[in-house]
Amino acid sequence: MSVPAPAIPFLIRLTDGRTWGAVEFPGGFVCVYHPDEFTLCTIATSADALVTDRTPGDPLHGAVVEQYDSPVGGGPGGG
Repeated sequence: MSVPAPAIPFLIRLTDGRTWGAVEFPGGFVCVYHPDEFTLCTIATSADALVTDRTPGDPLHGAVVEQYDSPVGGGPGGG
């Protein structure tokens, strides 16, 4: 039985200075936890899709993905 690849944590820095925790799963999709709203998460097909084309007023509008130090090839977007 094979062991699945682990999810890779990263941060989303909002324009107001807050940070939200997020994780990238094998296959590239991401989940972002909204700490100000109990049990709310945003799911996207990629870290890029998460912050692209957000309207003003959306907390993710202008947000930046910040990677933790990770092994080569790890973290949102690969690399």
